[in-house]
Amino acid sequence: MANQSELIVHQLLREFGRPAPDDPARRRLLETLVQRGIVRSGSDVLTLLAPPELVGELAARGAHVTAVEPLDALLECARQQIGTTPVPIHWVRRDPHRLPFRRAFDLVLAPALVLGATSQEHDEELLRAVATALRPGGTFVFELPNRELLLRDFVERFWGELDGLLVLAHQRWDATSGTLRIEWQLVWPHGTREKYERTLRLYTASEVVQLCRRLGSATIECWGDDAGTPYGLWSPRLLVVARTESEPAEPLVVGETHTGER
Repeated sequence: MANQSELIVHQLLREFGRPAPDDPARRRLLETLVQRGIVRSGSDVLTLLAPPELVGELAARGAHVTAVEPLDALLECARQQIGTTPVPIHWVRRDPHRLPFRRAFDLVLAPALVLGATSQEHDEELLRAVATALRPGGTFVFELPNRELLLRDFVERFWGELDGLLVLAHQRWDATSGTLRIEWQLVWPHGTREKYERTLRLYTASEVVQLCRRLGSATIECWGDDAGTPYGLWSPRLLVVARTESEPAEPLVVGETHTGER
């Protein structure tokens, strides 16, 4: 079972590099997805590492939600926070890179940092797992930091508070690999310090589009905010909307068809 420090590091990773939304339920984003025909009442939606407010809002809008969390403590906390919803939520404790689903969802929604937190091999594994979980014509919407904005405003050292805890951060940027090594020091009220290090791969918009296209996405859009504004150099966030291909109405036959024995 994860201890409190590990839960805090998970939270830091999920929220890294993007402004905290004014509305944790992300109602503006959900409205945009409805307007674009990506989600509707009755849609089957898989969420990856989503805040409880967003999961609950999806269920309140009539979606059939399956929510994936990798840690028991985070899953149970989210379940208790949401409580009862009009449409029951299916909670699953699972590594997002190893999803057990096949052609089960119209939408996979990942508002936390799910790409870049480990390695490109793991990122490709996650994209394949999501593609398998989606129905033909389904959509994967996920969020990344805007690398250009992060580098423009880059500072090597900074600090902040999280749940009453002092967090000191030291960042080192490697321009040749496109990775950021970050060290967090958690300073507890009694003075104890704990150190955690992570290396993050910061993708440009063009890199992540190429990665999605190479792994089978049919169409890809990049938004700069929850309203679906086209992504730009100084957008506050990068939302990638990758759609899978729809199956042809008629079976596709390649070459000649032979019957009988020769």
